[in-house]
Amino acid sequence: MSGPLLHLVRTAVAPAALRTFAAHQGVLDDDLGYALHLALRRRFGAAAPQPWRLMPGRDGGPDMLLGYSHDKDALRAADPRADARPEPPPDWEADWRADDDAESALAAIFPHPFEAKAMPRAFAEGAAYGFTLRMRPVVRYGPRAAAARSAADRQGGHERDAFLAALEQRDLAGGSEANDPLEREPIYQAWLERRLGSAARLSAFRLVAHRRIRTVRSIPPDAASRRRPGFAGPETVVDGVLTIVDPAAFAALLGHGVGRHGAFGFGMLLLRPAGR
Repeated sequence: MSGPLLHLVRTAVAPAALRTFAAHQGVLDDDLGYALHLALRRRFGAAAPQPWRLMPGRDGGPDMLLGYSHDKDALRAADPRADARPEPPPDWEADWRADDDAESALAAIFPHPFEAKAMPRAFAEGAAYGFTLRMRPVVRYGPRAAAARSAADRQGGHERDAFLAALEQRDLAGGSEANDPLEREPIYQAWLERRLGSAARLSAFRLVAHRRIRTVRSIPPDAASRRRPGFAGPETVVDGVLTIVDPAAFAALLGHGVGRHGAFGFGMLLLRPAGR
């Protein structure tokens, strides 16, 4: 594999500090994906890991951010505490009303430097890996079709849950639920297979969790309320087993993420030895 070596990086995230930051910035939504994206960019700039996934903490501990970085040295250089002795994080309950306090807010969200572990430089053709993936299985409408949709549906822009889109296509084709029932799992499996393309093939797939969440994206804020409008979209967690078909294509896919919204906590393939 050419290019920079990909690293799996991780760091603790203080959930209370992140929620306070999100509220202050007017980006408080169901998964805090935009808030964490914003915090990562402000703290680490272009070196911020992407794609990434936020894993809930256990037993009251901090959440854990996992991500892929193409340049761990740039990530380390962007962290002002990388070479310093760890210090207690500032009080996350402080009232961060001034821009001068932004650095303290970010230090509270990320109380420790990133740790990094190198990924394989080359994946073997035919190698099998177990995986878990938090994904946003959406399809995109063309501008004309999107404009024809209801105002409620247009809140999601040109995107539609792949399962809901399949239901609509069935209905437009004259089918019915009784004669042509559809289930989420095979629809989402087909969606993932299309995104994997020639890089890998699935040998096992399981829908673990699915919900519809309100999310915020980069939309100019309302000057009066400082609140960014949100829209609802799918959050789907799946796991399974994949086999690598094209090692170079798979390495590129791993580093860029599966599907859209990789900057907001979706699309990170977390790998494990097959059978575990």
